[in-house]
Amino acid sequence: MKRVQELVADLREPRPAIFFTDLLLCAVLGWACFAVAVLPGLTGVRALAFVAAVLLLYRSLAFIHEIFHQQGMKGFRLTWHALSGVPLLIPFMLYLPIHQGHHNKATYGTKEDGEYDQFHNRAGSASAKLFALNLALPLALWVRFGLLTPLAAVLPPIREKIIPEFVHMALRMPFRAPAIKESARAEALKIEWWCCAWAWTLVAVGLFAGWAWVAAWALLVIAIATLNTIRAMGGTHLYVEEAEGRDARGQLLDSLNVDSNGPISVLLCPVGLRFHALHHVAPYLPYHAMPTAHRRLMEQLPAGSEYHQVTVGSVAEGVGRLRQATRAVRPSAGKA
Repeated sequence: MKRVQELVADLREPRPAIFFTDLLLCAVLGWACFAVAVLPGLTGVRALAFVAAVLLLYRSLAFIHEIFHQQGMKGFRLTWHALSGVPLLIPFMLYLPIHQGHHNKATYGTKEDGEYDQFHNRAGSASAKLFALNLALPLALWVRFGLLTPLAAVLPPIREKIIPEFVHMALRMPFRAPAIKESARAEALKIEWWCCAWAWTLVAVGLFAGWAWVAAWALLVIAIATLNTIRAMGGTHLYVEEAEGRDARGQLLDSLNVDSNGPISVLLCPVGLRFHALHHVAPYLPYHAMPTAHRRLMEQLPAGSEYHQVTVGSVAEGVGRLRQATRAVRPSAGKA
């Protein structure tokens, strides 16, 4: 682990110009394609525009992961909220407390890790549950911000008891999200009210411009969530829960890199998410440095190293790796 970190130490500085250019292009083009998809026109053109909107806004939303690891970029975070987080009703506050536990060596891969779940001997049913939950996501997001946000302002028990267990970006369901740290609460509350305003704007759009816009928005959210679920199955972890957390090496061995520049891998795993095993060893690396870091490690680490072993050639191969791991008979802790 020390050798890996030494080899990539010079790549850790984020380049804001790359972040902003990427985000602005994806979000602006994505929402433009969304408008083309809903407005009257040729069916084929509208369908292609909707697919383009899903892919572009999926990439735009994926910056939520970078925002967590580059929290000093406040201007970028606010821009991202304006272009992606608020319009999709998936703000950073839904992700912040969940991802904290995912990188903690005391809780990674345990019942306390909201981004993890036990797939051992139940990979099929666990995956089906995730895809089914995606169908309810647009309504759940609207209720979370359109109803629970104003109600929580007058009924504190809603914020204390209901909201932490309702909607958040956790893989594990049900799961109670930890409280957001005091230093981030003021900003989170402001964004929450912006999401509330947008939730009711969707209602106004439906009433005055037509419910086709709202239905298309809901389908957009479902499609983005579905792509993210596919990515999680084939490009992140092996999802075999353990009683104790795992250090950087343990997280590496439980994670995957997708070493492919093919269109499917690039589209399904945007913004550095192809290199998830690398990310758990060097979480500070900005997304634009990940391909260089991965290439450097593949060339300079010994062939057959543990880093090489967790690298797959495609998302499909990653799904196969997960299925194999979750079917395997694992030794008890005393025999490991």
